[in-house]
Amino acid sequence: MKKIIIFAVMFAMSASGFAQRNKKTELYTLQSNFVNLQFGVMIHFNMGTFTDEEWASPNHDPKEFNPAKLDCNQWADACKAAGMTYGILTTKHHDGFCLWDSKYTDYDVANSSVKKDVVAEYVKAFRSRGLKPCLYFSIWDRHNDVEKGGPKEEEFVMNQLTELLTNYGEIPMIIFDGWNWKLGHTAISYQRIYDHVKKLQPNCLIAEHNGNSPLQTDIVYYEGPKGIYPMGNNIYPSQMALTLTNGWFWHPGASAQVKDVSYTLDKLQRVVPLYCNYLINIGPNRDGLFDKQAVEHLKAIGKLWKPLSNRLPLPKQPVIPQEYIVAKSISSSAGQAFTEPAGPADLGSPISALLQQSTAGVMIDGISDLVGDRGGFAAFQTFWKFAPEKNRYLILDLGTEKTISKFYYLPTQLKGYNGAITKYELSVSIDNQNYQQIKAAGWNKTSDLKVTTFTPIKTRYIKLQILDAVEEATVSEVGVGN
Repeated sequence: MKKIIIFAVMFAMSASGFAQRNKKTELYTLQSNFVNLQFGVMIHFNMGTFTDEEWASPNHDPKEFNPAKLDCNQWADACKAAGMTYGILTTKHHDGFCLWDSKYTDYDVANSSVKKDVVAEYVKAFRSRGLKPCLYFSIWDRHNDVEKGGPKEEEFVMNQLTELLTNYGEIPMIIFDGWNWKLGHTAISYQRIYDHVKKLQPNCLIAEHNGNSPLQTDIVYYEGPKGIYPMGNNIYPSQMALTLTNGWFWHPGASAQVKDVSYTLDKLQRVVPLYCNYLINIGPNRDGLFDKQAVEHLKAIGKLWKPLSNRLPLPKQPVIPQEYIVAKSISSSAGQAFTEPAGPADLGSPISALLQQSTAGVMIDGISDLVGDRGGFAAFQTFWKFAPEKNRYLILDLGTEKTISKFYYLPTQLKGYNGAITKYELSVSIDNQNYQQIKAAGWNKTSDLKVTTFTPIKTRYIKLQILDAVEEATVSEVGVGN
């Protein structure tokens, strides 16, 4: 009888924890709470640690992963001493090696020399010190053939995310890499993955390696080593990472590369006031420990830096879709497709068809058009340049009737405001013959993401009529949602 009572109590506690995790909080509140964390650690620790590679080859012997003295408590203690509030662990990098025992691959810690669930040990250690454990996950997986997208690859990704988001308790945020800038959000459906994460953990924020824009992400991520910093007028809930040494992962000689304390203090003072958390990236060594020099750096920071207490609340966020509806096809008036810059594009995506587009489909290709030298992650952008005709338009076909309430437009980047659409009309139709106007307005003469809202309406076709633009109108990406 006693065993039954104990089991019942444990079950009730477990159910209570699950219910709490699935009690949805308003997105703005989650974002506000997140930027109040201010300071954290990104931990790059995976196969590359043992093979001296930043992007490890995808078919190493799992036994090469051998952190014989692994101690996640040491990591957590060092981070706590620095005044950090959260961490992000690379559960899987682009080579596909998993720091947990995944039943969907043999390329994981269960087949390594040290058969430990590193994710579990990290989560436990950080929680025990009051630090929030967040996760990094690469969608692009070269070992398990997640290379070009499709239903089978998407299912594999969702299955692994289910493991990570059901076996380790509450995860406040997950950051995805190798997705928007590599495969694109259509090859592996952004909306399907987003919905899956939110179903498992409604309060788990989603971040993406895409930089500079809130398009299809809850938290904007700026990758510091690429020169990607928040702008001085930033209002987006953000985070930025810089490496403590010369690489993301630990490499021989890393202990001698630890940056001066003044470097970290400078970055904290620069970015935290901009609603942007600052992350120090630290690569544990091959023993599974932070180097002594890294620990000393963190201890020194904790004595010199205090959280910012007088920053104004996070500004009200721009309206963006929370549900993105993928168009089945697009048609438009005369124009020409462009891929720029052509050289870097050759290395920018494994999907060669993206580099050879010649139709209006470039406006719905799902690949990031937030390009590198403005701080984004894609090596290239695709866009449609409309011919200078009086009647300039595009039509999205959703395939079937769907309810929509938002239309978004991303102008071409790196061209100032050249090509920006400044005056437009939106119309909808069931049959592509009879159109009803639902909006007539203007957009600012900038290259920022534009989102137009309107009363929810059920339709199949959406027509954007371009009434005025700066020079020849251009469009990088368009779409609808709710």
